[in-house]
Amino acid sequence: SVFFCFCSFFKLPSLCNAMAGRKKVSTAAALFAGAALFDVGLGCTIIAVGKDASAYGAPMVGHSEDSGPVANDIRLVRVPRRKWKKGSKRPLYNVNPNYPRIVDAERSPEYAPVDGQKSSEPLAYIDQVEETYGYWDTDYGVQNEMGVSIGESTCTAMTVGWPSNLPYGYNKAGIEELSKIAMERCDTARCAAQIMGDVAVELGFYSADSATPDAPAYIGSSECLTIADAKKSELWNFNVMTGKHNASAIWAAQRVPPNHVVAVGNAFTIRKMNLSDHENFLYSPNVTSLAEEMGWWSPKLEKSKDIFDFFYAYGWTPTKDATPVNAESIISAYSGRRMWRVFSLLSPKEGAKLDPERGNLPHTVDPYPSSVPAPKHSVTLKMVQDAYRDHYEGTPYDLTKGMAAGPHGNPNRGNPDLSVVGQWERALAMYRTSWSFVNIAKPNGRSVLWFGYDCPHGTVYLPFYGAATKGAPESYHSHSGTLAKFSFDVAWWPYAFINQWSENNFELINPVVLSKARRIEAKAMKLVEDWEKEASYFEHESPEGAMDMLTERSNRLAEETFKDWWAFAWSLVSKYRGMMIVHNDSAIGTEWQRYPAWWLESLDVGYTTWTKKGPYHGVPDMPKAIELSAVVDPSGLGSTATNAVPILVALLAVLGAYVLGRSHGHDLGARSDGDCYVSVA
Repeated sequence: SVFFCFCSFFKLPSLCNAMAGRKKVSTAAALFAGAALFDVGLGCTIIAVGKDASAYGAPMVGHSEDSGPVANDIRLVRVPRRKWKKGSKRPLYNVNPNYPRIVDAERSPEYAPVDGQKSSEPLAYIDQVEETYGYWDTDYGVQNEMGVSIGESTCTAMTVGWPSNLPYGYNKAGIEELSKIAMERCDTARCAAQIMGDVAVELGFYSADSATPDAPAYIGSSECLTIADAKKSELWNFNVMTGKHNASAIWAAQRVPPNHVVAVGNAFTIRKMNLSDHENFLYSPNVTSLAEEMGWWSPKLEKSKDIFDFFYAYGWTPTKDATPVNAESIISAYSGRRMWRVFSLLSPKEGAKLDPERGNLPHTVDPYPSSVPAPKHSVTLKMVQDAYRDHYEGTPYDLTKGMAAGPHGNPNRGNPDLSVVGQWERALAMYRTSWSFVNIAKPNGRSVLWFGYDCPHGTVYLPFYGAATKGAPESYHSHSGTLAKFSFDVAWWPYAFINQWSENNFELINPVVLSKARRIEAKAMKLVEDWEKEASYFEHESPEGAMDMLTERSNRLAEETFKDWWAFAWSLVSKYRGMMIVHNDSAIGTEWQRYPAWWLESLDVGYTTWTKKGPYHGVPDMPKAIELSAVVDPSGLGSTATNAVPILVALLAVLGAYVLGRSHGHDLGARSDGDCYVSVA
C-alpha cells in the first residue's frame, strides 16, 4: 500500500509495525472495552510471607485497597473486645464501601451514628458468642488482638451472587462481614478460614462486585483472602465464590508452606488440592459437584481421584467472542505480572525461574505456583513495603518509561477513552489506592499493623498494635472529613495531597517524598524495638499497663507524623512550583524543571517540528490519520490511486514539516429466571 511504501522509504519500521497490527473495532466493542478495563481496575493485591521466610520468624500479610472510582470510607476503626449477653445475636450488614461503611454503635463507638445518620439495616443474624476479640477494621477486618491478620483481593469466578436486599439477590454474607466475624471469633488462621466458609455456605455468599443479572460481572464475583496468625504462625489462602443457583457458597483454603511467599492479584491461586489431606486443605461440602455438573472440570483430568484443581474449575476466562478483543490478555497480564513481580522481588532465585509473559488464567499451561520458597528469614518488612511501591522499575515493563509516562516519568495510568482498545501494565503501586498495610503476626500481644494512607509510593507505614487498648488518633477515624470532603483534620488527606502534588513532576518530587517516608519508617521500626524492650521490664506484673504504654507511644507517633506530613506538604508546594525548583530567596536560589531531550525530540510533542508556518502542535498521530482516511474509502487504504495520491501528499507534507522543524530547531537550539453461570462452549 501507499502507506507501507512510505514507511519503508523513510525507514519508520515502528510505525509500519504499529499499523500492521492495528485493527478496527466497532463502537459497541470499544465501549465494552472501556467498561472491562474499568471493572478490572478495582482489584487489590495481597502479599504474604511465611514465618520461616520472614526476617522476624512470624508470618506477614499485606493488602492494598486499590478502590478505583469508589469514594472509600477511609477510617481506620477500632472494634473493642466485648462480652455479650447469652442469647445475643450478631447482625450481618451489606457493608457500604463509601462513608459511612457501617452505622452501629454496638459494633464500635467509632461506628456510632452522627449528624442524623441512620443505623445500618442487617441482612441476617447469627448467634453471638460469649466474648469477641478486639480488632482493627476497614472495609475488611485487618488484625485482631490475638494476631489473626487478613489481606484481601477481589477475584474472578464462574458464578455470581447478590445480597438479599436486592430484588434478584438471595445471599446474606459478603466478604466484608465474613472477615470481621473471623476477627471477632478466631485466634488461628485455620479457624478463620473454617468459620468464614461455614457462614458463607449457610447464609449464601455474594461479592460486592457482581454487577447485575443482566450483565453479571464474573471478573469480580469472588474473593481471595490470605490469613496469618500468631498462635501457630501459619499462613492460609482462602478462596470463596457463590454456589449453585446463585446461592450458598463454594470455598477452599490451603495452608502455605512456612518458607514460602504469596502473591494474589485478583485471581484464585489455589490449584491442585489434595482432598484427602485435611491438614493442609479445607473446603466446602461437595466442593467439586458444580464444576462436574457444568463441565468446568472432570476427575479424568487428574492423576488421582483425590486431586481437584480449584482455579482450573472455578476461575473465569473470557470467552472467545468476548469484547474487547484483548480481554483475555488484559486479565491474564493484570494478575500474572504482579505475581511474577512479587516473587521476583521477595525471592529472586525463584522469580528468575518464572516466565513473566505467562500470565495467570485458569487453564494456563504450566501455571505460576500459588507460592514460592524464599531463603530462610530473608524477607523484611521494608521489602514488602517496597514491593507495594513498585512500578516494575528496571524491567521491560517499567511504567516510569516511555511516552505514556510523560516527560517526568509518571507511572500512573488512568482509565482510557472508551473508544480505544488496548491495555496498560498494572503496577503494584496504584494512584487510586485508599490505604495499604502490612501485618506482622507476632505472638504475646506484639502483632503489629503497619498502616499507610493513599498510594504506597508516597505513604508512610506506621505501627499500630493488634492488641491496642484504644483506637487510633482521632484523625484516623474523624467524621470531619472523608475522601469526598477535604479536611485538615483527617489523616488521609496530607498523604493524598502530596501524592497528587507529585503528579506535577513525579521523577523529581516522588524520590524526595519516598526518602522522607523511609527515614520515618526506619525510625518507627527502631522505636518499636525500644518500646517493646521497655514494656518487657514490667509486662509480667502489669500486662495491661505495658499494652497501654505501647498503644500510647504508637498513637503519639502517628499523630506527630500526621502533623509533620502536612508541614512537608507545604514545603513541597513552595519548592516545586511554576515549573521551577525554589531552593531559597537568593538571586541564585531557583532553577528550572527542564523537559528531557528524548521527549522534546518526539514528533508528537511539536518542539522540534515547529516552524513559522506550522505545524504548531506536533506531527499528527499518523496511524490515526490513516485510519480516518480509510473511512472515506471503506475498501481500505491503497485500494485506488485516487485515494492514495492525496494521502501520500499529506504524509510527505508532514514529513517535510518535521525535517524543516528539526533543522530550524537546531539552528536556534433485573434478575432472569435462570441461573447466572459461564456457559461451556
